[in-house]
Amino acid sequence: MTRVARYHADRTNQKLYFARLACQQAEQVDAVQQVQAYRETAVFHLHGAILAFLQELVRYYRLSDTQPTLKSIEDKMAEKGQVSPEVAVMQQLARDGFIAELKHAYRMCQYAPEPTAPTPEDETSSNLIIKVTQGPQSWLPDVKILRDWHKDLSQLIDGFRNEMVEF
Repeated sequence: MTRVARYHADRTNQKLYFARLACQQAEQVDAVQQVQAYRETAVFHLHGAILAFLQELVRYYRLSDTQPTLKSIEDKMAEKGQVSPEVAVMQQLARDGFIAELKHAYRMCQYAPEPTAPTPEDETSSNLIIKVTQGPQSWLPDVKILRDWHKDLSQLIDGFRNEMVEF
């Protein structure tokens, strides 16, 4: 039985594939709303890939956890007197790495960002002109960042999978 079939890695692979497709689509369209939709879609699928990989870990370590989180896996492993090196690395990245940035982008996709109040320029020839420094999508990562996250997450997961040894 292959690793993909045994630990249901196919869902993680699908989420990574869908994120890559969303990045490709974002680069191929010109309409601002469509670009935003594809970029948000990529964020959702990358976040989903993390959740799917956590499910892989639960199956690999034979834990009973229907909605795993890094903390729940760590706790269940501790109950068995074990440590998951994958969880330790992912927790570090969730504190100050690309996973933290991805999680922030995911949260921002869930809620409307606080609008910034534009301020008029100081007394100039036209005090009716308002200078806006932040666009409505400035919180949303651009496609290059999304592609970097996709590459980093794919390499991380592939590395973990290569190191996982049947016990």
